[in-house]
Amino acid sequence: MQIIIHRGTREIGGTCVEVVSGKTRILLDFGMPLGDGRGGEFDERALEGKPTKELIAKGILYPIQGLYRDDAPQIDAILISHSHKDHYGFLKFAHSDVPVYASAGAQKLIDVLNVFIRKEDRLQLPKSTVTVQDRKAFDIGGLSITPYLVDHSAFDAMSFLIVEESSDQSLFYSGDFRAAGWKSKLFDRFVAKPPKDLDCLLMEGTMMEREGGKYPTEQDVYARTTEILKDMTGKVAFACCSGQNIDRIVSFYKAARKAGAVLVIDPYMACVLNAIKSPKTHIPQMDWENVRVFIANYYGHGDVYVSKIADSAYKNLLPDLAHAKIKPVDFAGLDQKALVLMRTSMIPALEKIPGIRGSKMIYSQWKGYLDKGSADALKFKAFLNKNEMDLEHVHTSGHATVDKLKIFAEALNPACLVPIHTEHAGRYQEMFSRVKMLKDGETFDLASAREQK
Repeated sequence: MQIIIHRGTREIGGTCVEVVSGKTRILLDFGMPLGDGRGGEFDERALEGKPTKELIAKGILYPIQGLYRDDAPQIDAILISHSHKDHYGFLKFAHSDVPVYASAGAQKLIDVLNVFIRKEDRLQLPKSTVTVQDRKAFDIGGLSITPYLVDHSAFDAMSFLIVEESSDQSLFYSGDFRAAGWKSKLFDRFVAKPPKDLDCLLMEGTMMEREGGKYPTEQDVYARTTEILKDMTGKVAFACCSGQNIDRIVSFYKAARKAGAVLVIDPYMACVLNAIKSPKTHIPQMDWENVRVFIANYYGHGDVYVSKIADSAYKNLLPDLAHAKIKPVDFAGLDQKALVLMRTSMIPALEKIPGIRGSKMIYSQWKGYLDKGSADALKFKAFLNKNEMDLEHVHTSGHATVDKLKIFAEALNPACLVPIHTEHAGRYQEMFSRVKMLKDGETFDLASAREQK
């Protein structure tokens, strides 16, 4: 069995790993890069109207024969670990006959995002997409594959164990994971009983040079947010967070409920939460008692998010949105405090809420986003300054800290450990044993790892 990391040996995001076993070829993720290679953010618009060959020549797409729409398909499957674009964003370039495998949650989140983004950026998963489940093994050619549900900021994220049946060589792809969320028991369960006799571990290292921060777990985020809501003198506080970070939304819901406050989400978040609800999960919904949906007039054209929902397969949610709605003017009459979850795109409507000057702003994303000087970051800072808001960073990462990475690697005890999804691959050799450093595009045969153990 051979592996080729097409992107990810020296950067975070854009992950794509090719696994070859005889005539069987699969991909582990097919992600869009986060950076443009020049210190800026990757602009998805750079892809528009460009032929595949040009994008390959520019180093944006990967030179993988039999993967793309203008090729005869030769890839047997693409396994998607989770619903972050840096792991699935290039799927729209894949040949439609190449099977895609992903968890039910990942499929739902990819689908619901299409409602709210430009038509040019949308991705329709093939109707033949196969749903993978925790620890339910399946075969692709000569490979046996077992998904493992992991704790990550993306809902229903998976890692994968791949075993070549003819040689019994084994590869474990960690995907993105942590041990700090509301599903941290998944990490504990895994390291207590990991796969044995592993030849190669592809392990993410997003946090290799980052500290865990002041709030190491979702429980800590919940506790601090509860304190903020109880102690604040105003009626409205804001929290800037990702609309698909389900664990974070749960943390904020728990905090609002504990503090006797109402949680205010927007129609996009309401749609996301509805898409993944099930009797088995306790995920907040817009029809819950202390949840409201922020509906506003954007630029004189009504609520832009509601308009998108009305023109989609989710239009059946419109009556529920109307029942749960809270408009900017309604905040003045609230008899409870309110925690409003926001994104930068909502600022024109949020400014219509009365009495927000001096409000608390919880920033609940990686702080590096604010330091990049992007248009969104500048707009966000201008909103803070204009309204004299008190900013506090209350966040825990979606990725494993170094101490957890060490526990993970020790439990699996692979014949070799290959860094991936990291900007600091060189640090692995200082912290772990039997590290194999690869370069993007390099072919590595797992037989050599077994020989060296």
